[in-house]
This record gives sequence, C-alpha cells and structure tokens, in this order.
Amino acid sequence: MVLIVVVFFSVYFYQRDTSFYLFGDISELSDIRRKFRWWIIVHFGFAAFTLFIGPLQFVPQIRSKFPKVHRWAGRFYIVGSIVSAITVYVLLATTYTLPGAILSLGLLAAIWLFTTVAAFRFIKRGNIVLHKEFMLRSYVCGLAFVFIRLLPEINDVTGVFNFIEDDVMRRTVYEWICWVYPLMMIEFWLVWRKQLIKA
Repeated sequence: MVLIVVVFFSVYFYQRDTSFYLFGDISELSDIRRKFRWWIIVHFGFAAFTLFIGPLQFVPQIRSKFPKVHRWAGRFYIVGSIVSAITVYVLLATTYTLPGAILSLGLLAAIWLFTTVAAFRFIKRGNIVLHKEFMLRSYVCGLAFVFIRLLPEINDVTGVFNFIEDDVMRRTVYEWICWVYPLMMIEFWLVWRKQLIKA
C-alpha cells in the first residue's frame, strides 16, 4: 500500500513538473534554463529510472519469480541514479537560484551516488542484506524529488511551516527536510531499531 501511494505521487509530480521541458513553450523559460534545458531533461529522464523502477525492486514476488527482470531493472536503476545524481552538480552550478540550498542538494547527490554504488558493490559480492539496505537508502535519496514537492502542499493544508515568514528561507528549509528527515527515518529502521532490539 505504501509503495502504491509513493508511485502515485511520483507519477503525479513527475508529469506535472517535467513534461514542460519537452512539450511546453520553452520561450517561457529563463535564459539560463533554456541554455541548459537538455541537461535538465537528462537529469529528469534518468531520474525516471529511480522513481519508477525503484518500487518494483522492493516487491518480493518479482525478485523471487522473475530474477532476470529484477537484475536487469536493477541495472537500469543504478545507471539512472548515477547519471541523475551527477547531473545535479551541473544544474547547481548553472540553473539553480536558491543559494541556501546548494550545499543541501550537493550533499544529497553525493549520498545518492555513494548509496547506489555501495548497493551495486554489495550485490556483486553476494551480500544481499546490505545490498537491500543500501538500495533502500538510494531510493529514499531519489524520492527527494517527491518530498520536496509534497512539503509545500502539506504546508498549504496544515500551515506547519508558516512560522517561517521569509519565502527564500522556507524554500531552503524544504530543500534540507526533503531528504534529511526521510534518511534519518530509514537509518532508524535499518540500524537503530536493530540495535535497540539486541540491547
């Protein structure tokens, strides 16, 4: 059920916020975004592998009944995540206009790269448990795309961030929360919870 909800929001926000770069009137874009439009398309295009292949990798029935599909999908996921994470740095250096969030997204991209490569290395070594754990971390990093778009929607309904009156500051807070909080929750589940159970 959780995966279905995640996929729903992924499809909704992806269609809403990326299709314009392919099918919209590019004259409405800023000069810098027109200049680096294809970098943006590459970033979003490869991120699609993360968003839409990622959930399938966590379905036990697919892993057990269709192992070849799982392996090939995993390869596409890894390539998509690596390319998308690397292009983040190009976009941060060129098209990004929120200075307070550059460090956040740069760090997120580094963690996304690290967790994805680590997941690949662990499966090559036959360590399935650590492979699964790092794949989950990698997927959560990719889901920052969804979380950053959910936060303003949540605020519209709840007003939880209304105490931050400055719009630039609020958007910067969103950029940090969209990946730091989810990764903290995943670390609690994967690491801290196990340690508490063993204690």
